[in-house]
Amino acid sequence: MIERKDFKKRFTKTKNLMNQRDIGSIFLTPSADMYYLTGVWTSPLERLFLCIVPIDEDPLFVVPKLYEEQVKKTSWIENVRAWSDDSKITTQLGNIVRELQIQKQKIAITDSLLVKHFKIFQQSISNVEFIYTSEFLNHIRMCKSENEIKFIQNASKFAEKALDSIISECKEGKKEFELAALAEFEMRKRGSEGPSFETIVASGSNSSFPHHLTGRRTIQNGDCIIFDLGAKFDYYCSDITRTVCIGKVSSKIKKIYDLVSRAYQEAISNVRPGISAGSIDKAARKIIDEAGYGEYFIHRTGHGIGIDIHEAPYIHETNSTKLEAGMTFSIEPGIYIPNRFGVRLENVVVVTDSGCKPFTKFPTEMIFKS
Repeated sequence: MIERKDFKKRFTKTKNLMNQRDIGSIFLTPSADMYYLTGVWTSPLERLFLCIVPIDEDPLFVVPKLYEEQVKKTSWIENVRAWSDDSKITTQLGNIVRELQIQKQKIAITDSLLVKHFKIFQQSISNVEFIYTSEFLNHIRMCKSENEIKFIQNASKFAEKALDSIISECKEGKKEFELAALAEFEMRKRGSEGPSFETIVASGSNSSFPHHLTGRRTIQNGDCIIFDLGAKFDYYCSDITRTVCIGKVSSKIKKIYDLVSRAYQEAISNVRPGISAGSIDKAARKIIDEAGYGEYFIHRTGHGIGIDIHEAPYIHETNSTKLEAGMTFSIEPGIYIPNRFGVRLENVVVVTDSGCKPFTKFPTEMIFKS
């Protein structure tokens, strides 16, 4: 669990950045940013669920009545104001804004804010400039504390166990959705809050879609299958991908796997503090480009991971962000031959003082199942 003193440290850093950028307040709606600063986790809601962080006052929640007690129990923030369905939230919010004297100031809003809730803000507050919280909170969230790294480590263990379970059950006749369901059950059984994202089981020609939506296809002999899954622990995410081959597969699949594996190893070996995120992407991409498969490597080499499954730093060739110890992100090169098959290999790593360390020990060699 994240302790009160840790939230206080995060708030101090946040307030410092707010001062530097002349931000009057932050309006947090359900998101990773809300959890990071308040300890409250909920999915986006139809009703407005809001935490206001004024620059010169203590933070407060404005939440639907049915969440009042839950927020009081889970957050370190003591000021919780509830609104009911029969009250006009725009009037209540407008009164709070005037009370806090934050009207006509710059307000940072959650990137994933629902449009209907943004309209409430517009109706309640006039003459303000809105910016995104990512413009400054990403800087704080990129480098993980020791506790955050432990949470990701635990989440990775859940995912690793689940991956081992589904590979053991992977054989001809199984359907994609059966294996995905088993993976998510195994993660939940071990104490995960749930999957980090919708589990991907992409078999045969479906594996040529990097983000295939797991379906009813039946596993067949000769299939190349991509398993991509992750678990949550204390709301921190994990992510792991392996490619499994069923029965006898073509020599081309083996060649492609070897190429992806070399790109992965090259990227891993280049990670260290001080170099740019973009250089990691270039290192992996160079291996694949020189082998003539560059056009089939159709996504970035990786993405940051933490409370969000995709967050800064993003490992793409134009990202000049310098890596620092404590940053956590995926390394996941892949090659996808349209209408035939795809291969991807992924681990999440944490940057150390001298290089990086993967969160999982699951073998990276090609996996064969008879």
